[in-house]
This record gives sequence, structure tokens and C-alpha cells, in this order.
Amino acid sequence: MEKYNSTEREWIKALGSTRPELIITTLYEIRNSGSVTMLPFLIDLIHSKTDSGVRTEIINLLGEIKNKEAIPILVESLENHDFGEYLPAFVAACWQSGLDFSKHLRVFANLFVHSDYITALEAFTVMEESIENATDNDRIECIRWLRESEYLVSDEKLPLFRELRKVIEES
Repeated sequence: MEKYNSTEREWIKALGSTRPELIITTLYEIRNSGSVTMLPFLIDLIHSKTDSGVRTEIINLLGEIKNKEAIPILVESLENHDFGEYLPAFVAACWQSGLDFSKHLRVFANLFVHSDYITALEAFTVMEESIENATDNDRIECIRWLRESEYLVSDEKLPLFRELRKVIEES
């Protein structure tokens, strides 16, 4: 914990508390400070054993992030963390934040293909919001990956998948 200042160390300690009211107070402090260094600790709290009010506040905070430095942290979390039933809310927070995920279209395309319908819909929205900022190479890579993955898409998501391809290909 040497790389954290004294305030951040206090926040980390508070986030480890079993008292939801202390954690929520700490979340407000983190939200007001704009510190992205706390994101990994917050993301680790998005699981079923965390108080639902705390979890909701964390998801709300993620949806309000405007700092571009958060993008790689959020994307890495999506790639390496099992959010279980909270995945749709986490993905929704990505598009709600308004951050540009155009360099990570494939991560969201993968979520679209391999997740349930609600998560796919949220991933679609992230991609739709970010596609205008994507480079030609990012778009081409995403289109290629989507074409190769079409056979993996469930019948339930197939109409939405076709719409996603259309949005990506026509942008």
C-alpha cells in the first residue's frame, strides 16, 4: 500500500469494513475526489456478498466516471472478473459514463456474443456509443470478429446481432 497516499489508505481500510454505512460514506468521498486509483477496490466489491445498497452505489459511481484513465481499468475488469448477475449493470455503467471505448470494441463484441440477452443489449449500446470514435482498423477488426462469431450467437440474440453488425459496418 506504499503507492497510496494516507487518504487512499484510509479509504481502502474503510472499503474492507463490514459496515455498509461506512463504505457508502467512503464511496461519496471517493466520488467527490475523482480518484481512479480506488477503482480496483470498488470493482472487487461487486459480488453477491456485498450489501446491495453498497453494490448499487458502486455501480452508480461507475456510471458517473468521466476520467479517461478509468477505461483500461474497466475493460480489464470485464476481461478478468466474473460479475455474475451484476454483469449487465457493470456494462450499462460503461455506456452511462459516456467514456470512449472505441479501442475496446472487441471486448464488448465478445460480451455480446457470449453473454445473456440483457448484457448483450448493454454491450451493443457501448459499441454504438463508441463506434464513431473508432479507427478504421478497430472497426474492421470488430467486423471480422463478429462475422467469424455469428454461429455462436443464440437464436434469441440473432436479430440484435444483425443490427449490431449493420451499425458497425455502416459507421
